Parts: sequence; structure tokens; C-alpha cells
Amino acid sequence: MLLTLLLSCNQYEFFNVTGFEQATFSNDADILFVLDNSASMSQEASALGQNFNVFINKLANQNGSGAGVQGLNDAVDDFVAYVTERGNFIDYQLAITTTTVDYTGAGASDALEPGEAGLLIGSPTILGRDNPDIEEAFQRNLLCDATYWPADISAPENQDPTYECNPDDIADPEFISVQYLDCLCGTNGWQNPSGSGQEEPLEAALMALCRAEENPPDACYEIDAGTPTVFADTDDMRNDGFLRDGSTVVIVILGDEGDTSRRIPNGSADIEPYIEAFDQFERNIKVVTLGPNLVPDDDGLGYSLPCNNGGSTDWAAKRLLDISTQSKGFYRYLEEDVGEGCELADFSVHLAKLGDLLNNLDTSFQLATIPDVTTIQVYVDGEIIETAPILDETPAGIPLEYGEGWSYESADNAVSFWGNPILNPKKLEEGCCIPDYSSDVRIYYRPLSGKPRELPFTVE
Repeated sequence: MLLTLLLSCNQYEFFNVTGFEQATFSNDADILFVLDNSASMSQEASALGQNFNVFINKLANQNGSGAGVQGLNDAVDDFVAYVTERGNFIDYQLAITTTTVDYTGAGASDALEPGEAGLLIGSPTILGRDNPDIEEAFQRNLLCDATYWPADISAPENQDPTYECNPDDIADPEFISVQYLDCLCGTNGWQNPSGSGQEEPLEAALMALCRAEENPPDACYEIDAGTPTVFADTDDMRNDGFLRDGSTVVIVILGDEGDTSRRIPNGSADIEPYIEAFDQFERNIKVVTLGPNLVPDDDGLGYSLPCNNGGSTDWAAKRLLDISTQSKGFYRYLEEDVGEGCELADFSVHLAKLGDLLNNLDTSFQLATIPDVTTIQVYVDGEIIETAPILDETPAGIPLEYGEGWSYESADNAVSFWGNPILNPKKLEEGCCIPDYSSDVRIYYRPLSGKPRELPFTVE
């Protein structure tokens, strides 16, 4: 079939094949939540806590892989679960830190405390899918330790005198009331000091990774020549166990003020310093942002912030938009303009999308040489996959969302897959186009230079 595309007698020089087998694929996902712990964020923290069950249900069905099979019926059941509930096979870890990096003058003291400068917060700080009652444990770390509750939390509208506390079975509340917090955290155990007024989610995330790395890269110690980081003085305090070999790291930033991290001058949206810093970890890192309502202007030349409860600037929000886009994560609004004012967004939708992102881990396949993009053909288990349509893009033409299919990412020289898991390669209308972990993925293309390392056809 590919031969019909060739126009030269010397056919074997024109196509390269890259074959992939995902048998050795790592399904480890280390997920770091970076929470703005200032006074304006209590509603958003409440929404995250209340809707976290959506994420758990989407991603972390506790009946997943790991149990042995006894017979054919069990094996069939496991296979059906494997292809229809991929989330069962994501081995995830969850941890929380805050956007506070400049910890002097913030927190309970001027000393470095959990949640500051990338230190993880909570007990235990790292939650795995095997933790019992993981939803409750995450809520406790989030609401009891990482959230700053302002004085108006004691107002009548935040009271629920009818709430009955059962510490052994803390049911999902209708809303986060003082009574629920007292039950979850212990009486007044949720009263935390406010974090720094300078929100630095990118620097905080970087510091958290530095503290989890056995041999931290140079970016952990210096911002530039002669300018040390906060890590340099406290590198003995590490987030042991958070980063696993071969894992994908997903950084989830939750904040309404954008990013004012120290490696980028104020007023600039150039995220290259953090792209370069994260690249030093030599692992797949994705950034997801639930942030300010950043809307492109009609002329495509700028942005506005119609819902701006946190007082963000457009450049501070655009940093997070750009790094989320470039890392193949996503950016979603904390607040939305509903025509009669701004309302808090539906966090269940945000968390469901985060679950989808994790269920589609490692869907990018790097090519051996630079291709002529017009010649790329992609097959999964022998079935051709079509290119993915662009559903949404920024005014600069950077795609935000794709439909089902594949796309070529020139920055990585890679083919990425989009959509839903492939349930049956012979019936792609039933699910497409994320390859299963054991799929045979073959990508054929004409290289712009050099010769193919393997032929997609037989030469006699």
C-alpha cells in the first residue's frame, strides 16, 4: 500500500519506519497538586475537595490490576477490565505542596515548613492507590493542612448545625462547613496561616521535584550564575519516594493569580527558563492548570480577564496557559462568566478531564529522524489511524485540544495520539485513538535526510 506513494526507482531511500511495542511501558504517574494557599482560594479548595471523588472514580478504581486469576472466566474478566477501564492500571501517587516559595514572613514562622518551597504537606505526604480511604486522606491533606481559611469561614452561611460527625465514616458533605472541617481535622485543626503573597507555582513545583530527586540537576541549585535557589540552603529536606523511575509527572496548579515565579521577569510570559529546568529531570512532565479566566481578545493580539477574583495579570496567567499547552496538559478556568456575573466553574468536569489525561498516559512516540510530515502514516495493530482534527487553538495557532487521531509535534519530533482508548482496532468507531499498552504501533514516513533503519516492505 505504501509503495503507491513512491515516485522514485530507489524506493527504499524514501521511507523510514518507527516501530513501537509498549510492553515495557511504565504506567506510574506521580501527581503533584500545587495549591495557592492565600485568602482568595478557600472556595476553590472546597470545590476541589468536594469533587475529588470524580477523579478517583475516573482514574483509581480500586478493583484494578494486581490480583491473581484463578481460571478462564477470571482471565476474561480481567481482560475486559483492562481494555475498558484503563484507569485500573495507572499506578498513581498524589502529593500536595503550595505556591509559597518565599517562606520568610509566611506560614507559622520564618523557618521552612511543610508546604513551603516545594516541601510536601500532609500526613502521609504521599498517597498511593493502595492507601485505604484515599479520597478522605487527600481531603484531609488538602483541607486541614494546605488551605488557608479566612475569617469569614465562621459566618452563618458556612455553618451546618445538622452535620453529624462520624470520624470512622466521613460522608461527602453537601458543602464544606465549619462542622465538617472540625470532624475531618479535629476541632480548629484546619486553622492554618496564610501563605506568601507572591504566588510562584512553577518554582514551587520545580523545588518539589528537586527535593524528590536523588541527584538533583543544576537547576535546583542556581537560578542563574551566582543566584542560588531556596533549595541550596535546605537540600537535606527531600520529598523521598515521590519520584519513581520512569514515571510520568503531572503537575496540577490550582490558583487564581497566575504565576510570578522568580526565574522570569515580571511582565514577561516567556516560560523558557522553566521548560529548560524541567527538561533537566529527563522525564515526561505535564502541567495542568486550573487558573484565571484568560480570554483572547477578538483581534488575537492580547487577552482579557473578565472573571478575576484573584487580581491576576494577563502575563502571569499566560505563563501557565503556555506551559500547560506546550507540555500537553491542559488549562481550565476557575471561574466563568455566565452572563449575570462570574461563578465558580464545575470542578467535577475539571477533575474528570484530569482523569482522562492520566488514563491516556505516554501517548507520544518519538521518531528516529525528522520526517516529511505530509508522508506520515500511522497504524495501530495493523489498522490505519487518521490525523486528529484541531478542535481549539490559541490566537498564535498553538492547539489546545485535538479530536480523535494523531498529530505531529515538531518540538519533540514525535507523533502523539488523541481521543479515547482503542477498544477494538478492527472497530475504531467503538473507541479511538489511544493505543493499548500492548499495542503494535507503527509509524511510516519519508525522512527529510538519511536512510531508513528498517524497511516497511520486502526488497528481493
